[in-house]
Amino acid sequence: MSGSVSYRNIMTDTISIKVLAIGIIGVACFVASLLVMGLVEERQHRADEAKSEIAQGWGERQTIVGPMLIAEVSVVRGTSSYLEKAYVLPAILNYETVLEPEVRSRGIFKSVVYVSKVKVSGEFSPDDMRSLTSRGIYNATLAVEITDTRGIERQFDLNWRGTSFAFEPGSGFETLNSSGLHVAVPISGSAKIPFSFELKLKGSEGILIAPLGTETSLSIASLWPNPKFVGKFLPTSREITKDGFISEWHLSSLGRSYPATWQGEKLDLLQFAGSAAGVDLHPGIDTYDMVQRAVKYAILFIVLTFAAYFLFDVLAGVHVHPIQYLLVGSALALFYLLLLSLTEQIGFTPAYLLATTMIAFLITSYSAFVLKSRRRAFPIFALLTTLYAYLYFILHLEDYALIAGSLFLFMILAAVMYMTRNTDWFSLGKKE
Repeated sequence: MSGSVSYRNIMTDTISIKVLAIGIIGVACFVASLLVMGLVEERQHRADEAKSEIAQGWGERQTIVGPMLIAEVSVVRGTSSYLEKAYVLPAILNYETVLEPEVRSRGIFKSVVYVSKVKVSGEFSPDDMRSLTSRGIYNATLAVEITDTRGIERQFDLNWRGTSFAFEPGSGFETLNSSGLHVAVPISGSAKIPFSFELKLKGSEGILIAPLGTETSLSIASLWPNPKFVGKFLPTSREITKDGFISEWHLSSLGRSYPATWQGEKLDLLQFAGSAAGVDLHPGIDTYDMVQRAVKYAILFIVLTFAAYFLFDVLAGVHVHPIQYLLVGSALALFYLLLLSLTEQIGFTPAYLLATTMIAFLITSYSAFVLKSRRRAFPIFALLTTLYAYLYFILHLEDYALIAGSLFLFMILAAVMYMTRNTDWFSLGKKE
């Protein structure tokens, strides 16, 4: 009786030592997988640098603030008089924008650029004009802030109450790092002043427009199928298809934090830009983000694959050496490096399919020799293809990724517990 107990203790200790060795190997393989995350960040940084270089040559991400009427008015206080800046925003402002997208490359890295055709129209109210002319106006200017005026390829004019005036370089805003256009305009009488102009503007990634009007209407359309609406306001209406999108905003001055007119105070362009609304031409799947998310599931692949090998090891009497566990774990870790390198060349979905095929075939072929049977290798193949299919599915989930992952793990654990429910773990070594 004592000999039987001693034998069971020895076998239990042997299995425990092997489990410990397998655990150490699994942790080492998981750490190797995590090292890919550092490489992902490095490649992401290089991709961002390439996008920046493309934008510097083509045109930056554009934000349009304007138009705004700036005039010097006469102010009398006591016995002294002087000129003071007065600022007036349009009563009605309409933007019609069409983005013509294009993908530019720098090496293997790509960036979305566009040419925008922008039609601007609106009017200044009679009350605002009456307020200005009653005090005497000097040097009235219509100013438009544009992030990167290098994107303007040709001269264009302002239609101001039926008369054309040519825009000049410089935003007209007396603030640091301001770029844009301005034009001197005449103001007389107290009637409303309609205006309009059209410009062709190149930019990168996306465009934002500040809703300066008391009533502002924005429309942005493009043939790009993956818009990402950004800024302070979401579109009032939008239509997105595989052939492009159309979006519209209808905004009032009640939703912003600055007035329609003011005098004397310095201009804060960041405040105006912070109220802008617009769209980014999203490239679709963020491949680097997808790879980084995939790496986080590496421990799941290692644990489940090692568990399958361990069950063959102790239940079927097939001896699997720790070195063989290490080689299989290394193949699982290599998947993420393959996925990253292939994604940069052929895109995420083809890369995922190719990397999955390579690793699943490699491990399955190796398992046929390690487990001494092609029939025993088939469950390994089924496990890997199921895991990789599950991972691809869960990577495309956003709000439901956590619950999908939790339920999947529950089902896996339940299946293992069911298959081993009658196993006498103390008697496993008797088969040896």
